[in-house]
Amino acid sequence: MSRRVLVFVCLFLYSLPLFAKTVIISDLDDTLKKSNSMGKPMEQAYHFLRKVPYFEMRDLFSEMKGEARKADEEIRFHYVSAALAMTFKAQAWISKHHFPAGYSYLKTKETKAPTYEFKYKTIKTIIEREKQTLAAGDNLHVLMFGDNAQVDQLVYSDLKRDLNLDADIFIRDVRCEATFFDSTLPVKRLPDVNYYFSEVELFALPAFNFISNDLRVRTFASYKKETLVPGYTLKTLERRLESILKDKAQAKSEAAQYWKDYYARF
Repeated sequence: MSRRVLVFVCLFLYSLPLFAKTVIISDLDDTLKKSNSMGKPMEQAYHFLRKVPYFEMRDLFSEMKGEARKADEEIRFHYVSAALAMTFKAQAWISKHHFPAGYSYLKTKETKAPTYEFKYKTIKTIIEREKQTLAAGDNLHVLMFGDNAQVDQLVYSDLKRDLNLDADIFIRDVRCEATFFDSTLPVKRLPDVNYYFSEVELFALPAFNFISNDLRVRTFASYKKETLVPGYTLKTLERRLESILKDKAQAKSEAAQYWKDYYARF
């Protein structure tokens, strides 16, 4: 091989991206499963028994796995929930609804730690173990999916900072407080966190430009039918407005208008 060709080959190899492992960390309730955590106890029980997935998220995860395979990159899925293992068979549910295979981590009846501590410690251990499997020069990218019903956004943000992670955070706004509805309503967001009220917003982010046209079309069709966001979220919005306005009728009326406006945005 001539010196000129050797130099060209070396420059080409140097220009290739380093092999990357992608780790997906995801909550289950209200992130992948419709749970109505912000509802009243009987409302929550109804959705707990039904255990209906967000199918758009299932398909997103499946396409992420497919993209990694095409690029010959490793991708691992970890499902971390503060639900009790004795009340929810996570592995069976993941398999039944065809989410990518992965490990699930739930509280046991012996778990005494509060939700923040449990999730922080569990995810930190997962990431440290994944790092140990990296070869020299490899890099790790972490994608974290959750919701703002409890502490996901705090746990993920703290872990990204504390472990100096190359990470992206995606949080479903189930509290109806991270989405702009009206200039009179305060918006509560953490910096460096991607919030979304529905998958239409999530899928528009640059991180997901690989999503198939089929998934985009199906998602937008659900949006146009006004079924993409669970109906119970409207009740959450009503309750939030009622706590601010102190007027139930006005809260219901304004929530309905905000709901209508959202479904006319895209």
